[in-house]
Amino acid sequence: MQDNDLPITDWTYDGRLEYVNKNRLVIELVIEQALENFDEQTISLTFQTQGKAVIKIIDLFNGVHFNVESLPNGIPKDITLFSQLAFWVKYKSAGMIYTGNRTNKQTSPEQIPEPIVIKKNHIDLQLEKLAINLNKLNQKVAADLIGYWLSANKKLLNELSFIEESPCELEIDNDVSDTQKTRYKADASFRFLYLFFNIREHLSTVELYENKYLVKGSNRPQYVARYKESHHTKTQIRQTIKSIIDKFNEIYVETEDKDFIIRALFKSISKSAVLDVYEINKNDPSHSDYVQKLKQLKVKPSLLMEQVS
Repeated sequence: MQDNDLPITDWTYDGRLEYVNKNRLVIELVIEQALENFDEQTISLTFQTQGKAVIKIIDLFNGVHFNVESLPNGIPKDITLFSQLAFWVKYKSAGMIYTGNRTNKQTSPEQIPEPIVIKKNHIDLQLEKLAINLNKLNQKVAADLIGYWLSANKKLLNELSFIEESPCELEIDNDVSDTQKTRYKADASFRFLYLFFNIREHLSTVELYENKYLVKGSNRPQYVARYKESHHTKTQIRQTIKSIIDKFNEIYVETEDKDFIIRALFKSISKSAVLDVYEINKNDPSHSDYVQKLKQLKVKPSLLMEQVS
């Protein structure tokens, strides 16, 4: 380590605050330079903008839960720590945002290491699938909904995180009531599960749903694509949503009790808020049936299987 690398010698909370106060301009420059060669989509998904990335990375370093002992091997303990964007993305998102093969746009073929083949277990495969589908969701919905999804699944993400008590929420640009927050968290989780289970391959009438809920519109409530829809179209979309819920229940019944990741993902939509956000109200003759179907997603799958059989 060179002296001009500005080594970090005091990792206490006060020590980190003092380090940033003394070196903020250099730290900001280090982050900005690293951002020039890092994947823009990943930065957008994690921090929304490059400007916010600079601010948030410094805030994460200054956070009360930041622990030097949790730094992965090979991460520098000097000012170049702030250039390790793959680490900061993983830390900010609790490891749920994929950074593989995107770290440096200018990497030459000679610099790419030989791949290490590791046999992945079930949890590793599920984590990879989570990350891939979260990136897919980011391409299809407004930024706030990514924050709502992370918030809705905060407990699961913290349990899976490689750093204890690491943050896993993105800022929400539009302030809404607590009731609306509950609805949007359920909505974001529902859209995610649609992609996660590739529902398009199981149902033939999903085009209208996708055109409304899986087309990136403006980052404002109701977070849907802006287009004119007739009363008939709205009715069709609601019917499609019911069909999606039916399919979710079929998948859930076949889930193993020990598959805590899948069960946790389903739990985030096991509430009537799903019907509220999609305007399936009590005037709908099947409303109570679908409330029950959603609540069943909290029950052990094996118990539901017994009821079916």
